Amino acid sequence: MKFVSPLLKHAVYPALHHAGYFSRAHSTRGCAVVNYHGVVPADHLEGERFLDGNLVSSASFRKQLQYFKDHYRIVHPEDFRAAMEQGTSLPRRSILITCDDGLLNTLTDMLPILRSESVPCLFFVTAQSCGEDGGMLWYEELYRLMRNQPLGELGSALPLDDAAHDEAAGNFQSDWWRIVTRASRLDATARAEWMTLVRSRCGAVAVVSSKRWNLLNVSELKQLSAAGMTIGAHTRTHPVLAQCTEREAEHEIRLSKLELERVLGREVWAFAYPFGNPATMGERELRLAEAAGFTCAFLNVEHWAGVRSSAFALPRTHVTADTTLPELSAHLSGFHSRLQRAMRA
Repeated sequence: MKFVSPLLKHAVYPALHHAGYFSRAHSTRGCAVVNYHGVVPADHLEGERFLDGNLVSSASFRKQLQYFKDHYRIVHPEDFRAAMEQGTSLPRRSILITCDDGLLNTLTDMLPILRSESVPCLFFVTAQSCGEDGGMLWYEELYRLMRNQPLGELGSALPLDDAAHDEAAGNFQSDWWRIVTRASRLDATARAEWMTLVRSRCGAVAVVSSKRWNLLNVSELKQLSAAGMTIGAHTRTHPVLAQCTEREAEHEIRLSKLELERVLGREVWAFAYPFGNPATMGERELRLAEAAGFTCAFLNVEHWAGVRSSAFALPRTHVTADTTLPELSAHLSGFHSRLQRAMRA
């Protein structure tokens, strides 16, 4: 697929999209689910493509919502919940909009677009947003700290993950991800203490745009909820769950639900796995999400042959800064997945 993807992205998909083929095609997987990670705020002028690749522009986000409204039936999260819990049917060509992480820009920049287009969204946030200072996503902050200064002995002091026997240096991003997986083997308290040491060594990172880097605090989270948006859980601290002990993974999943319910005063019924791909989670996490009392849980990939099909392994189409509208419509229609299967046959 990787050799034909540019042709699909820039020629085949646009031609089929403009011909209206994807608007008529229907995915066989039921309700389509799309996932965002926020929009680029207006005051975020200088970013790094690697970190910002999950954010979409405000113009692209609005255009995509308008496409969904024209060609799909956008379902409210509570209607999706009813379908999961009671077996009620959803309209043909239904689509659910979701967003992970709970960055501040979801309130300041994303919510106004959702409200102006009258579109509901299911936001997955970490329990860090239950406090007065949401802080930053620790692994994004770590990336920027490592750009300031190498970790030195602080990196070598981390526990090894199962695949970290070869410590040969790679590019910066792969070295950073290796550290992220190893730091995820610490429990949340030990990792927070380790991050304090990293800050003391590498120097604080400048936050020019709080909307880009900061997570929602509890007041801002309540504003998002009061605006009619549905809140789901995304663990307590967003580790790589596969690297956590079973006890720590259970705490990350179960306690995120309890802490969010405490501050919101309502049931939190949906969960999204951090990173949500085969390298970061597996069957254990599906079992823990079900045991925690969630109705359903979401991946961040469209297809995963390695996990059982269930309400706790719901696929999503991940929208990035590079996702074109024809490409997105090809994925949502099911055409992309059918093409992949045909090429593998």
